[in-house]
This record gives sequence, C-alpha cells and structure tokens, in this order.
Amino acid sequence: MLTIKLSFPWGRYYAHPWGVNPTRLREGEWPPSPWRLLRALVSAWFRAHPGQVPDADCIALIEALGNELPEIGVGKISFGHTVHWQPNFGAAGTEERADASYKNTRHENHFVAVHGAVLFRWADLELQSINRQMLETLLGELTYFGRAESLCYAEVCSDEPRPGDVGWCRPSFSSDGVNTVRKISASCRDVFCPNPRDFRFTDLWSRREAGLAPTAPDAPPHLVDALLSSDMKADGALLVSYQMPAGWPEKWVVRTPRTARPTNKPVPSQGPKVAHYLRFSLQCRVPLLPKFIVPLSEKFRDAANHHLCRVHGDGTSSFALLGHAKDRPDDAKGDHQHAFYLPMSARTDAEGFLSELHVWCPYGFTQAEVEILLRINRLDWGGGKYPVRPVLTAMSKEPPSDAPFSTGKTASRVWRSASPFVPPRYFYRGSSGKLTLKVKDQPEDQLIECLKAAGITTAGEIRRLSPPGRNPHDGQAQWDILRTPESEDPVLNDTATVPVHRPGGRGARGKERRVGLFFEIEFVEPVSLPVPAFGHSCHFGLGLFVPA
Repeated sequence: MLTIKLSFPWGRYYAHPWGVNPTRLREGEWPPSPWRLLRALVSAWFRAHPGQVPDADCIALIEALGNELPEIGVGKISFGHTVHWQPNFGAAGTEERADASYKNTRHENHFVAVHGAVLFRWADLELQSINRQMLETLLGELTYFGRAESLCYAEVCSDEPRPGDVGWCRPSFSSDGVNTVRKISASCRDVFCPNPRDFRFTDLWSRREAGLAPTAPDAPPHLVDALLSSDMKADGALLVSYQMPAGWPEKWVVRTPRTARPTNKPVPSQGPKVAHYLRFSLQCRVPLLPKFIVPLSEKFRDAANHHLCRVHGDGTSSFALLGHAKDRPDDAKGDHQHAFYLPMSARTDAEGFLSELHVWCPYGFTQAEVEILLRINRLDWGGGKYPVRPVLTAMSKEPPSDAPFSTGKTASRVWRSASPFVPPRYFYRGSSGKLTLKVKDQPEDQLIECLKAAGITTAGEIRRLSPPGRNPHDGQAQWDILRTPESEDPVLNDTATVPVHRPGGRGARGKERRVGLFFEIEFVEPVSLPVPAFGHSCHFGLGLFVPA
C-alpha cells in the first residue's frame, strides 16, 4: 500500500475541474483529481532536471501510479470563490479606448477551504526502493497543487489517519468489479483520472497522434492548446464517478452564514507545525540597498508583532515569531530556534539590491503564525513615501532545496559572508578617527566563538574579505552598519548625515552604528552550518553565510 499526503498551509485548494468552462462553474474541483497529481509529479521532475528527458525510473513510477485508481481521503471543506475584473480592451470602441473607459470582464476563481490534509492511497501498489526514493524526491519539489495559489507540501505518509478525521472517496465499479461506471447521484462526484487499462506516460502532456516518445528531446505543443478542439478529451484518461464518504455532503461540507464570526481565538503558538520556511518578494518603487538589512527585517518582525496583538489580543506573544526567552517552549532544543528574517538579493539581481525576504524558523510555525505573516502587506519605508509590499512566493515545511543559505542540510568546505558579520562584543575603542582594537576581542576570534557555540568543531581557516563594490587594495576592510532613525529618510539621505552614536554614547537604540566585516571560512572538510547567520543582529540578516 502506498499513501501520498498533501497538506495546504494556506488552508485553500484552488483548482477548476478538467475540461469545464470556468464561466459555468459553481464549485472548485473536489476531490482533487489523480490526473492532476500525476501531472504535478512530472512537472516536479522537469523542474528538478531542467533540460533533461525523463529517465526510466521516473517513467516506471508514473505509469505504476496511473495503472491503479487510488482512494482519496478528505476532511471537512467549504466551497468559496473570489471575483476579479479584467479590463476588456478588445470590446471597447474608439472613443472608449481613447478615454480608457472600456468594459471589464468578470472572472471567478473557485477554491475549496480544506481542513486537514488530502490523501491519495493505492491499496495494491508496492514500490521498489528506487521508485519510492524517486517519489519522495519529486514530492519534495512540489510546492503548489492546482493553481499557483494552492501552496502545498507533499510527502509519503506511513501513518493511518485517525477515524473520523478523514472520509474516503472510492471509485465506482460495475458488478464485475473491473470496469468503472458513471453515476448520477448526490453522493457521487466525477473525478478526472488516468485510465488504468490504457494509460501511457506521455499522455500527461501530449496527444498520441503526435507520436512523441517518452525520451523525445523536442517539446510538443501545450496539451491544453491541442485539446481545445476535442472537448478536452485527453488520451489515456477518463472521468470516473467517485463515491463520496458516508454522510456526504451534510457531514463534510461546512456552510457558514456570512454574518457568523469566530468566537474562539486559539493560542497562536499551539498546534502542529505547518511551515519552517517562507519567501517573500519585496515590491518597492525605489532600490532597497544592502545597508538597510536590519531596519527592513525589524520592520517586518514588528509588523508581525502588531498583527499578532491585533488578531489575538494585546500581550499575546509567539516564540517562533518574536523569540522572547520567557515564551521559549520546552521542546525548543538549542539556541536560535526562533525565526530568522533575512533580506537578500535575488539570484538574478546583478545590482545587489534587497529584493527578497526569506523567513526561516528551525522551531517551525503553526497555521496561526503563518496567517499572521501573510497579513503583512505593507512596510512603511522612507517615512511612508516608499512602501515595501511583501508578496509571498514560496512556503515549505522542510528546508527547500533552493534555499540560498544554510538550513543545516547543506554541507560545504567554504562559506562566504553574504552580509557583514558584526561581532557580538565591541572590538574597538576611541573615536572613528582613532580606533584601538582590543586584542582579545578580534572579530575573527569572536566568529570562532560563535561557530563553537553552534556546535562546530571542525578545523578551518578564516580569511577577511573586502566588502562588495570596494577596491580590495584601498586598505579599508570595514563597513558601517546603520540603524536608520524613523525620522530620517533611509533612501534619499546620505549615510554621513544620519545621527549615530558609538560605544559609551547615550544615543537612541535606533541610531546605533556598528562595524561589520566580510569573511570567508574554509574548513578541512564539508561542514553544515546549523543556522544561517551568526553574531550581532543575526536574526535580522547580519552575519549571513552562504556556501561558496
């Protein structure tokens, strides 16, 4: 027996039934179709192996899943939709186009609000170890299921669900138990499935008349474009009536009046962990420079605290979001288990501007804590003139394979600073013109202490680097870190004009100036850093190391 478990951290599954005109829809696709799952697995393979044709193990796995109709386990749900209006420029007249007053076209995006996970169970399927490993790899690459809004993580499930939590949808067969049948019944729903008697690997993305081999290097026309003239009848697929769980729909479909309001607010930190990693795109009209790493991440954390108190009441706290020691749970093993807020440059951003925010929490977020982060839709920047809008682009329960920093799973011999390392203790005395270094508090020594505190004992060498964009021969290896005051414009003002204070001064915390340095660490053997960053303000993006 094989069971695949799909969980939706956002609590929504967006998908339209296969081949149905969206203008005729009343509800989203439910239960999710096995055909969609197989297409998602193949898509995950191509994502993990760009530019490569599927190998024999992938073909064998997908065809094994398509040769048996699975049972589908579901929990309680509620149907809903959102409405969008798209400008219809083609239907406008000449005068309307000139005035930009053309008509709008209504679009409905149907979804299913889900409670709990969705299970696909093949009762008679046993995979060989190599195929099972292939399946686990593909599921790890699956980040959404259905439309792109359906954030999802998938895994092979070995535990049986508790009775009453899941109802099983089962395919309907004729009396001989071999042929599937279509039924018209309130207790049945049509589900688009691969045909167990006539399914081929290539049916998922091409027509058979094209004669495409599984290992053909040329991509065919998009399957949907090819099917529009044939009523969306894909080869090797068929509609199967699935018998819904006993008590359908009264027991499983929740219909809440619009006037209803939730009366209970659970503690946000209590419950199962649904995510460890979130990635946001930072949308702003002006460039976000690397020197504003700390102010930007602090604003995001403060916004999370604001929404936490707003939703769950004043005084509510969350160790995962805020890291307060007094709220530390007993099962938070080790230090630095709360969230790291890491503004970074995108890999395609050659200018080095801060265009992404990565949120990584070793302890993990509950559903309520994730919803708090999703409420952050604006960070007032530059006195409110330049708002930064975080847009969620990825979420996962396990460390993502493409995370640009260490989550404890990536090993490398060489690690380089992606942001300046600020020693926890001041290592200099005197004014900015005459700095005297403390011999016992050299930055390299403090970095070694941070690594040892994290449990790293492997021998290695630490080398000091010049900051990005600075001439390595000008003799200046230090970089000033500013925490810009709220009253100042962090985008337009020159850093030299911003009031700062130095050790021993009494300036406000928001005007603190610290010195950071860039390092390269070369170990004698590959090492996995247990946390992404070290040193002062490491939870706000400083001291971030990435594998070289």
